[in-house]
Parts: sequence; structure tokens; C-alpha cells
Amino acid sequence: MTSRTVFRPYLIFLGIAFGTSLLLQMIPSIGTTFSSSASGFFLSLTLLVCAGYGIHRIAPKTDIPLYVWALLLGIALQVPLVALTYDRSAFLVVIELLATFVLFAGGIHMPVKHFKKYFAPIAALSLIGTILTVLFFALILSTLTALYGFTVPAISLLVLAAVLSSIDPTTIIPVLDHLHFRKPFLRDIAVGESAINDVVGIILTRFFLIAALGTGTVSVLSVSDAFSPLLSRATLNSIGLEIIWGILVGFLGAWILKTWGESVGKKHWSDHALFFVVPLFCFALGSLFGGAGFVAAFVAGLLFESNPNTKEVHTYFEYTIDTYIKPVVFILLGVLTPLPILMSTIVVGALAALIFMFIVRPLVVYISLSPWMISKKSLLHWREALSLSFMRETGTIPAILLLYVVASGFTDTELIYALGVWVILYTLVIEPPLTALIAKRLDIAHT
Repeated sequence: MTSRTVFRPYLIFLGIAFGTSLLLQMIPSIGTTFSSSASGFFLSLTLLVCAGYGIHRIAPKTDIPLYVWALLLGIALQVPLVALTYDRSAFLVVIELLATFVLFAGGIHMPVKHFKKYFAPIAALSLIGTILTVLFFALILSTLTALYGFTVPAISLLVLAAVLSSIDPTTIIPVLDHLHFRKPFLRDIAVGESAINDVVGIILTRFFLIAALGTGTVSVLSVSDAFSPLLSRATLNSIGLEIIWGILVGFLGAWILKTWGESVGKKHWSDHALFFVVPLFCFALGSLFGGAGFVAAFVAGLLFESNPNTKEVHTYFEYTIDTYIKPVVFILLGVLTPLPILMSTIVVGALAALIFMFIVRPLVVYISLSPWMISKKSLLHWREALSLSFMRETGTIPAILLLYVVASGFTDTELIYALGVWVILYTLVIEPPLTALIAKRLDIAHT
């Protein structure tokens, strides 16, 4: 099959999308229908769901990840879909709903027995590593934006760094599934880190976003000064209580699912609803205490162990997440992408992404995992730690968090949004093939 044949379905799909947007601009009456009427809202919603399903159905047969195509599709459909984002309060609810389902699915994907066995290195990467990622990357962003003449408050850079600190290897997990590691636990550590790291990234994003909203983003503080309140005793106590409450609620959600799983038969279709109701219940109950709702949804998924009676429902839920929710997230990301600013930040965005991948991430991994590399019976070799450095990307959760920042009412978001989109794009395109290449070159794994 030629490259032209492989790309043709995507190009046709994007051509139809751009044509639709152009038609709406040329015929104002149709454009007004989409943007100002109740029926137009539902037309936009229908178009969004159909676009997400369509981009998934034409199958990822190119080297460009599906979610990059989905983002480009969102840019193409900005005119008819932007009306979905006008009501920021409703949009925020939608984003929280999407995040809840994605986190719950992330918890389900991680076998709890592997998680418990390698909890210490996973926790080090997910907690210490994520905090260091936020600090280091915000400092680099501060230098890069100043160098290229962009004025960005330090707290805004910390918000962006927290958003991008979440790993969520959307397109890397399929790569890992095709690799046979000499030490299989490397895959478990990578998947486990991504699961916990997403929750930590959300908590840190909320912390810095609340700080930014409180200061109106206008601040004379440096990155280090704006970062230091995170390490205060009061903040750590508050975050600790959020996590504890989220874990308790998550246990309750997992118990509900376990009780259901033990009682249903193999052909009980009506029980599919529980896989959607329980994460929502956990989020609602957990949210009574700050941002613990996201922790609760993840923990419920992590502690739930599927059995033959629930396998069908489990498969259906994951199919829904992969087919509808994740493509829709990236389409919405494209809908809100400020194209003029995206083009003006092309150089600084590329530099930020490359430094993020090739300097910040390896440095953070080596610092976080050093206790498991320097002992006499070390768990990890430096080559394995280097390989772990590239088992990451900025996938669905960072995309959701960028949308969350916009929906929260945060002002002056266009610049950090554009930089965030660049980092997401570069990591989605570069990291998956690089993961397999480095693992093979370092003799860590083979296909």
C-alpha cells in the first residue's frame, strides 16, 4: 500500500471538515444556526461525536498518531464546534466528566498486584518526579519565553508545567504491548507511573490554577517564589487529606463494583451502567473535599479486578473510552487552539518540547529512581532508567487539563495554551517510535 493510499482517508476527512467550516463562513445564516440557537448546539454536539467516531473508524494506518489527526480535525471544525465552549460553566462540567472516566479507565488498566509489588519506585516517579518536572520545566519555560520576547507570569508557567507533567501514554501503551522486555517489571513501572502521575498532575494543576486565579496572573514573583508555597506544611497537609479522602471513597467505589461483579451473570447487559455510574459517584463524593474526586475515581478503577462475569462490561467501557471520549478530547483541544498564536510560538514551542523530552524527563527519572540504582542489589541499570525516560508522552489527561484551564475562567490563556499544544503534538509524534527504538538499541527489549 502506497503512502498516498494510506493518507487518503485522513486527508478526505480533513478536507470535508475544512469544507464544512468554509461553508458556514460563506453562508452566515447557517453559521448563526450553529452558534446562537438551541438546535445549533445539538447540531454541534452531534457533529463532535460523529467526528470523534469517524476519525477512529478510519483506523490509524499511518505513522502519525490518531490523536494528532483528531486535533487537526478539531482545528478544521472550529467554526461549527466552538459554540460548545461558550458556556464555560457547562464546559467545565463536561471536562471534569471526561477526566473522571479517563482516570477510572487508567486505574482499571493497571493490574493492582503489579502496582503493589513495585509501589516504591512508582510512587517516587509519580510524586517526587512529577513535582520536579513542574519546577524544572517551569524554569525552562521562563527562560525560553523571556528569550523570545514573550511576557508570561511565573504562576502561569507553573500552571502550564503542571498540566504537561501528566504522562498518560495514550499512544505508547500499544508500543509497550508489542515489546518483550528482558525485565518485564519495566513495563509495569511505566504503566503504574502513568496512572498515579495523572492524578498527581491534576492535583498540582488545581493548586497552581487556584493560586493564579487568586492573583489574577499578574505577579512579580519568580518561578521559584511562586512554586515554594506548594512545599509549605499547610499545603502538603491539605493535599494529603485530599488524597486520603479520595482513597477512602475509591475503596467504597471498588467495593460496589466487586459486589456487583460477584452477583451478575455473563449476559447481564443492563449492568453496563455501573461502569459509568460508579466513577461519577466517586467523583461527586470525593469532590466534597477539594479535588479528591479525581483520586477517588482512579482508586476505584485501580482496586477493581475484573472477572469472567464482568469481562464483557469491562471491554465495552474501554472501547467507549478509546472510541469516543479520547478522540473527542483532542477534537475539542483543536477547536480552542488559537491558530495565530500557535504559529507565532512555533520555534519556542519546538524548543520547549525537545528540552522537555530529552533533558527534563531523563534528569527527573534519574533523580527519582537513584535509590534503586546505587545499591549493591540495584533494581535498575542506568540503561533501563534511560529507557524509562522515554516511555512517556503528554496524552489525554494533559489535553483535558488544558481545556480545564480555559473552562475555569483563567485569563490570558492563549499563549500557554499554544505552547501546551506544541508540547503535546511533539511528544505524541516523537515518543512512541523513540520508545521502541531506544529499548532495542539499549538491549532492554525486543519485538
